[in-house]
Amino acid sequence: MSTYRRLNKILLWVLVIAFSILIAGGLLIFKNEAPRPTKIVSQNGTTLVTKQQLISGQAVYEKYGLTDYGSYLGNGTYFGPDYTAQALHVYIQGMYQYYGNKQYGKSFKALNAEQQSGIKGKVKEEIRHNRYNPKTDELTLTTAQTAGLNHLTRYYRHQLRNNPRQAGMPENMIRNNTDDFMQRGDKIDQLTFFFFWGAWLSSTNRPGQTYSYTNNWPYDLEAGNIMTSDAMVWTALSVALLVAGVGVVIYFYKKYHFDMEYTLDYDKIGAIKTDEPITPSQRKAAKYFLIVMGMFFIQVLLGELLAHYYVENGFFGIPLQNIWPFNLAKTWHLQLVIFWVATAWLATGIYITPRVLGREPKRQGFLVDTLFYALLIVVAGSMLGEWGSTLGIINSKWWLFGHYGWEYAEMGKFWQILFILGMVLWVIILCRGFLPAIKIKKNLDRSRLLQLLLSGSIAIPAFYLASLFILPNSHVTFADYWRWWIVHLWVEGIFESFAVILIGYLLVDMKLTTIKSTIRALYFQLILLLGTGVVGMGHHYFWEGDHSIWLALGSCFSALEVIPLCLLVWEAYTHYKVYRDSQLEFPYKGTFMFLVSTGLWNALGAGALGFLINAPAINFFEHGTQWTSAHAHASMAGVYGFFSIAIMLFAMRHLTKPEFWTAKVEKWVKWACWLFNIGLAGMVFITLMPMGFLQLKDALDFGYWHARQMSFYKEPIIQGLTIARSVPDLIFTAGVVVIGVIFLRAMFHLKPASKKINPVDYDIK
Repeated sequence: MSTYRRLNKILLWVLVIAFSILIAGGLLIFKNEAPRPTKIVSQNGTTLVTKQQLISGQAVYEKYGLTDYGSYLGNGTYFGPDYTAQALHVYIQGMYQYYGNKQYGKSFKALNAEQQSGIKGKVKEEIRHNRYNPKTDELTLTTAQTAGLNHLTRYYRHQLRNNPRQAGMPENMIRNNTDDFMQRGDKIDQLTFFFFWGAWLSSTNRPGQTYSYTNNWPYDLEAGNIMTSDAMVWTALSVALLVAGVGVVIYFYKKYHFDMEYTLDYDKIGAIKTDEPITPSQRKAAKYFLIVMGMFFIQVLLGELLAHYYVENGFFGIPLQNIWPFNLAKTWHLQLVIFWVATAWLATGIYITPRVLGREPKRQGFLVDTLFYALLIVVAGSMLGEWGSTLGIINSKWWLFGHYGWEYAEMGKFWQILFILGMVLWVIILCRGFLPAIKIKKNLDRSRLLQLLLSGSIAIPAFYLASLFILPNSHVTFADYWRWWIVHLWVEGIFESFAVILIGYLLVDMKLTTIKSTIRALYFQLILLLGTGVVGMGHHYFWEGDHSIWLALGSCFSALEVIPLCLLVWEAYTHYKVYRDSQLEFPYKGTFMFLVSTGLWNALGAGALGFLINAPAINFFEHGTQWTSAHAHASMAGVYGFFSIAIMLFAMRHLTKPEFWTAKVEKWVKWACWLFNIGLAGMVFITLMPMGFLQLKDALDFGYWHARQMSFYKEPIIQGLTIARSVPDLIFTAGVVVIGVIFLRAMFHLKPASKKINPVDYDIK
């Protein structure tokens, strides 16, 4: 126990230091974010744009879910353009045209190379100069910049109104309603002002610096946006730190024996019973798993629809984008994966609670049913709200009930609060079983393991609270700082930590590892995961208008994040050995197959592909391309998706009658696992990685704006890669169908409920 206290103290200090760095860095972010001027004025003092119009344009961007169609400062979805890079390019072209007419009386294209070169140099120098006056809070534009803004306004009027070439997006989607957080006036013009402000802050030097507010992102030679020396230096240092970190971690791992000790007692493994009685609340948990598979199936179908939109503007000639525009389908695709993964974990926690206590807490079934129907309301209500907001049906309270406008935080604020309350109710359900079980002094090791699992559970709703700090009129840099607390810290950090703890719990529950070694291993893994991951999320802060200190913090800690993820490969191999060597009857082979897959994809998808794109020298050119999508699919589906299926199989094995799990059913589980892995590997390595490589090459050759144009996806080779993706997509879908059928059939073979069960015995020395 003294060892536990030391490890616990180390973990707490690691958390204190890591979050202190994160919060201190956040304060620097807010201090150094680009200004949103009260007015943008011309040289003669005429007001061109007001702050209220900028905020209104941002609200338009949010209400219509454009973050799930294109991207802003590289954050969002990669089908549509990056509006920051596109606006910067078009704005510069407008300035070229102005100087061509002024100096030579000709269009810019009609000038010779020498004349064009002179104008390009003049424009580059002009846009780098920062004309923001902090005393008056006004930004002054030169006459040429004003011409560039007017040119940009005409461009987006053409692009976003009466233009069917916006594939997967209905014509005239953006209406002139003056809704919450909006000002009177043309909404497309206001949206243009918001895009222009992004172009300005990305190409104008910070006061006293030689780089822009976004550290010179996006890459655009005409704007003078080239990679800074800091980005290259910290990339090199991060690689060196990774190599050194691997050596240090291996040293401590081996010296203090932080690996789990397997019992290798196959008599005990063979004696594991799955025919024990279940309580009413455990039986009620089964219906959660059925809903999980329904959401999973719909999410996969939406992913296939999104891939289809890359090929044609419609669905086999049907103008489906008028009902399900790309941005709505993408919103649901992202949100459903959060919903079904979270629901799988909630249901597994509900199943485990009476198991750790040995009895059913009073009225537990009522709370379980209440949570179930509350989740259904949140899922259905938020999705319908997003549909209504995107299509202009919900207007005045769009930010409460409609699309909130930020990727991975698309739910309206009302639904976000309900979702948090649902997770709090889940924690209450767990506490009613865990707290009495922890107080039992019979086995202190068992109490410590339950404490870790309960702490991980409480962290899930706690860290989602970051979503409440974001409002529709928040500065984009401020909002994105907190948004990554959800996307990276909540999903990749807290989810990852909870998954590691739950895997350890399951291994002890299945009597495969000793409890003491498992707890020590969990502490070691949590110290590494949170010690690197909390600050490692800074790689998302490179280019969004933050202070350049995050180039150092984000690159170094992000590189170190790879180490604990790759250590999970060894853990997956040891899992495989137990699965392979268990000659006697072993009821958890399906669970183990998916756990092994989870470990492999953790190292490959989250680790290797994450490291590939997170180094500043690569991310500067790659940010917001299909390599990011490859990393997202490999880590989200391969880690959280496969882990969710593993724990659902574990729970359903106990909730159903033993005779259901015939050799044929076990074979179906095995085939499903192979279908999932083959399909995901094909999706990532046949389509997304090659597309990302070609997109990166395009960005290097022509500028980032060019690689994000719709024309890129119309290239024959890109079209061919997209069509080829249908094969692995169908294979993956087949895996979903097989697992879904297994769970559906299992619902007809549930055990009857009993009021009392035997608690799990953890007395494995």
